[in-house]
Amino acid sequence: MDVLIYLVMALIGTTFFVIRLVIALFFGGDGDMDGDMGDVGGDGAFNMFSILSILAFFMGAGWMGLTCRIDWNLNSMVSAAAATGFGFVLMMMASGLMAFARKLNRVVEYDHSTAVGRTASVYMSIPMKGEGQGKIQVSVSGRLKTMDAASVGPRIPEFTSVKVVSVRDDGTFIVEPAD
Repeated sequence: MDVLIYLVMALIGTTFFVIRLVIALFFGGDGDMDGDMGDVGGDGAFNMFSILSILAFFMGAGWMGLTCRIDWNLNSMVSAAAATGFGFVLMMMASGLMAFARKLNRVVEYDHSTAVGRTASVYMSIPMKGEGQGKIQVSVSGRLKTMDAASVGPRIPEFTSVKVVSVRDDGTFIVEPAD
């Protein structure tokens, strides 16, 4: 009887897990719920109990229970413990992967003013004042970024050290040759 329960868990869990993944991959359905919840706040933190993680639990528990009973000839108690443990591991993996995917989608804002006064390296030559922009590599908010730059004077060739003088409203760095 428990073999039938594991089989049903495995088939239903796997079917809906695959459907959920296909929807998420091809149609962008990556959220569990999109209802109006103005009174409830959330920070998008690690969420162990999502639809995907629960489906992963049933899929893993079903297949492990079936394997324990049929292939390994284990008794019901050991099979149930192994199935529950494996289902929990898959649930944690699905939750962890979804939390990682949410981090990848996060937009990080940088404070460009932290680069003012710093030394940068010219990545793509910067034309003389008023004739266009080039690119520099500079540390912005603790991260090395390649940013647009304009010169306050003459043309600045590649691989030259420059000093960031200011930042325009459009995010372009104003630079001068470093001493």
